[in-house]
Amino acid sequence: MIWKTVKKAHNESELLVLKSRLESEGIPCFLRNQFTTQVMNYMPTFLVELQVPEPDYAMAMEIMDEIETH
Repeated sequence: MIWKTVKKAHNESELLVLKSRLESEGIPCFLRNQFTTQVMNYMPTFLVELQVPEPDYAMAMEIMDEIETH
């Protein structure tokens, strides 16, 4: 399965609300680099990436746009 990044952040907590919303819509999510940023949080170059399966990417982007416009 190919995963596509929907959003990136330095802090995992910035992505958790969006992740919860996507999962409530039936879209599986994966936080890439989740544990790397927890262990190496002093290095700002690491980003947590919220990823979804490629077939769900368009729907995830629509939901994210809807959240950000409200």
